[in-house]
Amino acid sequence: MGMVSPAGLTMNEPPRSHFEAGTATPGGRQAGGRQAGGIRAARSRGAILVGVLWVLVFLAFLAVVLRLHMTGVVASVRVTEDKAAARIVADAGLARAAALVLAGPEGGIGELLDQLQGSVETSTGRASLYMTNEALRVDVNTADEALVVGVLRASGATPAQAAALASRIFERRGTQEVEEDGAPGRSLAQRADAFQSVAELALVEGMPAELALAMERFSTVSSGLPGVRLHALDLGLLNAIPGIPAPVVAAIEASRAGRLSRDELLALLASVEYHTSEKAISWRVRMEVELPSGYRETYEALVTISPEDDVAYRVIDWRRIADGSVAQ
Repeated sequence: MGMVSPAGLTMNEPPRSHFEAGTATPGGRQAGGRQAGGIRAARSRGAILVGVLWVLVFLAFLAVVLRLHMTGVVASVRVTEDKAAARIVADAGLARAAALVLAGPEGGIGELLDQLQGSVETSTGRASLYMTNEALRVDVNTADEALVVGVLRASGATPAQAAALASRIFERRGTQEVEEDGAPGRSLAQRADAFQSVAELALVEGMPAELALAMERFSTVSSGLPGVRLHALDLGLLNAIPGIPAPVVAAIEASRAGRLSRDELLALLASVEYHTSEKAISWRVRMEVELPSGYRETYEALVTISPEDDVAYRVIDWRRIADGSVAQ
């Protein structure tokens, strides 16, 4: 569109740029499109990279978890194998313990010491053995009443409480009728199976649980003896047994201090009530097992060993010691 100048001349208006006209040139559209496409591609590549990184992190996490899991599995399998191997070595230890008893002195088992030590070593591991004859404990099934009273008092019972509980223990032991071989009548005999384990003392009427637990260190159910080795008893138990003469206690203390020989002491005890020189057929065997790997286990077994038996030994009780517990 033209303009008329004052001089009457007509002038054309200069063309406006496309940008001023608010429109884009074809070339501009192409350049802007390429720029926007590049931004979108860059964003897409960044998102993919971030996703890949997260996947790698996740896979690394899974790898760590799997490694920890497999480490735990391997350790568990190894411990299981060690436990099985330790038990095999302990079984070998029991066989060795039986051999020590059965191959004792020429005079027989009765001349064995009350406490023995030994060991056995195999390609699997080694077991150290510590054996104690059950004659060193009071058998609550067969012992004289004074010994049971002494165990109760040494374990913390008052004199009146000890007398009452001992009476109930004897009631539980009771008597039973048995036929005598070659005789037409019947007779009364003490039941030797009243208590199957020392833990059953807790079932006696009026027996406090803590008292029954304290009695375990002095008691057994497997010696079958009415007496006990007085010279080997804990002094607390020895002094708690009613009827033990004071000179006997003094002689035992003198022997332990080296002022009296063992033979002199045993000669003195031979005539003392409640003392026994018999050997129980039951033994308490402690086995400390160590494997080449360094793995250790401790077991305690209560076994009977007798030349008259058709097997080398019979297990009465067996347990793994992990918390100071002992076989009964």
